Amino acid sequence: MKLRHLLVTALVLFLALPSSAQFGFHKPDKDKDKNKEASVAESDTPPEFSAKDKEKMEELAQKPDIKEMIDKEWEDARREDMEVAYAVNTRGRERLLMRSSDDETLQKVVKFGGLYENPILQDYVNNLGQSLVPPDSPNLYAFRLTLNPVPRAESLTTGTVYVSTGLVSMLDNEAQLAYVLGHEIAHVEKMHRFQKIRNSILEKALIAEKEKDAARKKAIFGAIMAGAGAAIGGGLGGGTGALYGAAAGGIGGFGLSQVIFRQRLRPTDWSALDENEADEIGLKLALNHNFDVREVPKTYARLDTLVGKDDRVGLGFIGSKKRVKERMAHIQTLLSGTMKADLEAKKNAGLTGSSANFSLLMAALKRDNGIVAMDYDMFPMAKDNLEDAVSIRSNDPRAFYYLGKVTALTGRSAEEKQQAVSHFLKAIQYDAERGSYPEPHLQYALSLIRENNPTANHDKILEELKSYVNLYQRQSGGQLPANMPIIYDYFLLAGENTWFVPPVANVSTKNVEAIRVVTQSQGAQPASQTSHNQK
Repeated sequence: MKLRHLLVTALVLFLALPSSAQFGFHKPDKDKDKNKEASVAESDTPPEFSAKDKEKMEELAQKPDIKEMIDKEWEDARREDMEVAYAVNTRGRERLLMRSSDDETLQKVVKFGGLYENPILQDYVNNLGQSLVPPDSPNLYAFRLTLNPVPRAESLTTGTVYVSTGLVSMLDNEAQLAYVLGHEIAHVEKMHRFQKIRNSILEKALIAEKEKDAARKKAIFGAIMAGAGAAIGGGLGGGTGALYGAAAGGIGGFGLSQVIFRQRLRPTDWSALDENEADEIGLKLALNHNFDVREVPKTYARLDTLVGKDDRVGLGFIGSKKRVKERMAHIQTLLSGTMKADLEAKKNAGLTGSSANFSLLMAALKRDNGIVAMDYDMFPMAKDNLEDAVSIRSNDPRAFYYLGKVTALTGRSAEEKQQAVSHFLKAIQYDAERGSYPEPHLQYALSLIRENNPTANHDKILEELKSYVNLYQRQSGGQLPANMPIIYDYFLLAGENTWFVPPVANVSTKNVEAIRVVTQSQGAQPASQTSHNQK
């Protein structure tokens, strides 16, 4: 009877354990999946390694196979970044797509987009970035703008820092941009990419070592418990008791060993830790150059608002609303804590929010980012950017045209449709002297056609359609619009069925000054001797 009580007690202890400790028996599949996800989830808090763990990790780092693994991953990362830089900087994405089999590299190229072709703004961002680099840094940097509406900033191992127009377009001042660039500088200075590779490999190796050690201890503990159970059973019930006692001891020993030696280790999310460190360094670099870092939390507040309107905005820079709030809180803690004294001292001496040129330069950037945002169907950002652009520079015909286009496309009410027409008229007005934009004329003509009053609008419709075709030809080397048959239909709607324009085979150079060619052996020739085929 005592033996039975002992067996029952052991089984009760075993069955009381979590199901995951019972020979791998689990709950239904959905709970199993949840447990599995929890077991592989990464921690975004700093790992608390004991001195013994750190010593063991350094020991592992000296093993030839571990060193080789770290070196190989680092070499692969640097090679990948070179490929990405080449593709983005030269717009050689097709070439890369043809010869690269690395999916991660291709994804990076696609997400960056091409460089923003605005030399003044490229120089402005690069000069600002270079001014923030620590004087004693051994690294060479290049700060480049990419034409991409998704807010994104990333540094490569090459020393290149890419910042998207989508990110810069949501900034209010130069202090915020300085923080963004300083944050990316921190990633390079701290070699976060290398450290992430090294730490991840060493941490996994340490976990593997600990699991191996735990398994060994479990086996020893189970054997001891089985032996103890056999001895007790033998004393109570002879050979049969020894057999039952060994079984009970083995079961109890296995179950208890799962509790005693179970390793609750999970990989660290080194990216989150690196971002927190880069935030602190980025703030310090900006503050050291007298930028008002109190403006930085507003960046995250603005991003949070934009993500609320269109969650695609959060795909690049942060990735989730949760992370936006976490980083905003982290920065507020830094400003009110470790950086408070330095901030107060700098504040008394005077801090800079923006330079005089920041807003003027942003007019072009917001316009161009608004245009590309519309191409990506990111309509809230497109409209916000284009409205900002015309408020900063009120005589930009290109900005007014695209603001009219996005307003016409997304507007529902008659008032919004009229606003779109007003924007097209502003574009025509401000382009009257140069005549560079045919499209506003076509859009205005279409708005008049939609009024369905051909008698009153006849002459104006014809005038605008002709202006569209003439300006298009001038911009396209004499070629007619590809949709010319449709344009003729619009003429018919306005009651005109005779107007016709042939494509121009030769473009006149009558009023264009001839190019003078000067060589070392002869002086400049008269224009009449170097000019050919002028009409």
